[in-house]
Amino acid sequence: MFNKRSIYFLIATLCIAIFGTAHASAKPYKGAEIYSAESTKYGRYVMRMRVAEGSGLLSTFFTYKNGSELSGAVWEEIDIEVLGKNDAYQMQSNIIVGSPRQTTEGLHTAAQSLADDYHTYVLEWTPDYVAWFIDGQQVRRINGSNFVTGLVNPQSMRFNIWASTSESWVGAFNPSILPVYQFVNYMEYYTYNTNTKSFTLSWRDDFNNFDSSRWSKADWTFDGNYVDFDPANVVVQNGTLILALTTENAKGFSGTVPVDANASSRSSSSVISSSRSSSSTAISSSTVSSRSSVASSSLASSNPNTNGSQCNWYGTLYPLCVNTGNGWGYENNRSCISRTTCAAQPAPFGITGGSSSVALSSVISSSRASSSNQSSILPPSSSRSSSSSSIASSISTGGLNCTARVVNNWGSGYQLDVVINNGGVVAVNGWSVTLGFSENPQRTGGWNATIGGSGNIVTASNVNWNGTIAPGQSVSFGLQGNHDGSFVAPTCRVN
Repeated sequence: MFNKRSIYFLIATLCIAIFGTAHASAKPYKGAEIYSAESTKYGRYVMRMRVAEGSGLLSTFFTYKNGSELSGAVWEEIDIEVLGKNDAYQMQSNIIVGSPRQTTEGLHTAAQSLADDYHTYVLEWTPDYVAWFIDGQQVRRINGSNFVTGLVNPQSMRFNIWASTSESWVGAFNPSILPVYQFVNYMEYYTYNTNTKSFTLSWRDDFNNFDSSRWSKADWTFDGNYVDFDPANVVVQNGTLILALTTENAKGFSGTVPVDANASSRSSSSVISSSRSSSSTAISSSTVSSRSSVASSSLASSNPNTNGSQCNWYGTLYPLCVNTGNGWGYENNRSCISRTTCAAQPAPFGITGGSSSVALSSVISSSRASSSNQSSILPPSSSRSSSSSSIASSISTGGLNCTARVVNNWGSGYQLDVVINNGGVVAVNGWSVTLGFSENPQRTGGWNATIGGSGNIVTASNVNWNGTIAPGQSVSFGLQGNHDGSFVAPTCRVN
């Protein structure tokens, strides 16, 4: 039988046990996560981020079916995960579906550290495909397959920064680098109309304050994570969302927010079409976004393409639209960019060629592209066979030269980005190239060119909108196929 003293002792013992267990289970490092009140099915998710650098770290945006972690539940998730190891040059794309869970990771290596500046990341999710973009460049697209069709439920939107215990994936975590931060300048969400196959801007958050009606702060953790998510490590300052990864005694942020000099002050357009060329599950670093505005306004009566003008969109040439007044368009069976949208891009990008009075410099900054105006997204060395060559030799004719680059090699298949550069002093109207492979290329697809050939030879020529290449400019096309486990980039010759 208990007396009063015994009851007090029992209560004290239980309190010590409870709080002692809680303290013992707490982790010494604190990360941050926010998650949306809204769950969406399909859409276009645009965010401008500067990520954390350091081995073991992950800076992410992802969509997640709430409750996927529960026992017996079917998991649904789409990921953008920037790895902090190796100077934060790599982003992983991934879809997780099913029970048991299935994953389809893709690794994408940038031409510069993603932690040194802000970059624009885009995730597009539709019933037909999921695609990922960095700075306007499509880096991966999955059409159909169980990974796309398995995404059947609305998902919340989430940002987080954390440290994984999986050293084989993210490298060894070194706490001495703390604190580190992930900065988010803004986010846009576009709804998707399955009838018109277009995206429409629903909202934009510039993080001038923390909108508690839209976002909540996480206060949990999970297995394989060195950190607890702590609400104190979610900070909004100077129009920027800051997610901090710190020690227990140094939570929050008290530094200076890095300036995003190239950020857009507005959404790119209010309506965007999802019409695009198809390209299996391979990574694409040659196809920028084939976005299409369906705005009702029209351009001036003159055809902007008749004078040879094109749009230099972050180093890749696209045709200017005739009837689309704002945003991207899809006219004459190809993607185009409206004159107003193109002209609004920061220098040195914009309208180029012809006699346009609003043409901007066609010189591409070294931070965006190499001297041959190639893609800023490069293939990860870890995804290629050690015996394969990632970049073929370039053979020039006159002012043109071409280079074939392996942008992905996933064991039984490959994807190429072929860049044709005009190094001459006069514009070129019309081009064709020949690719010489060491084996049958087993082509399964291609885009932005008319592609043919037989045996070990593939021929490609311009389509109607990318035949004109101004001096110092380049155009590109993509090709994908299968191989038997060993693949070497082909030679490329301008005809």
